[in-house]
Amino acid sequence: MDTENKNVELDEQMTLFEDEVAEHEKQPETNDELKDAIEETLSKIRRQSMLLGFQVACQSVLDKITVFERKPGSKSNNDHKRLIKEIKQFVETGLSRKVNADGETEPIEKSEEETAQN
Repeated sequence: MDTENKNVELDEQMTLFEDEVAEHEKQPETNDELKDAIEETLSKIRRQSMLLGFQVACQSVLDKITVFERKPGSKSNNDHKRLIKEIKQFVETGLSRKVNADGETEPIEKSEEETAQN
């Protein structure tokens, strides 16, 4: 009986796999369909990349806070200020970069108004 169950499961998995392969083998009929498929795929990849970047940034901030909380002893006001300064510097570094058309990062040039306000 156990072997029969495994065979049934394998058959079901094979059917799912074949369906998936057949779906991917469908060829777009026109250039417009191909263009739409590429744009949709790029959009999905872009969203996934943005989510991953956001998760990495949040995890980095969370790690800094966790390390701070785990330090033994009482924390002074200056310790809290140092933590805030460290997190602020981390965030400012990320915000001070932009991505150009080639996908590479470069510093953002601050306008005269921004530098005068700071």
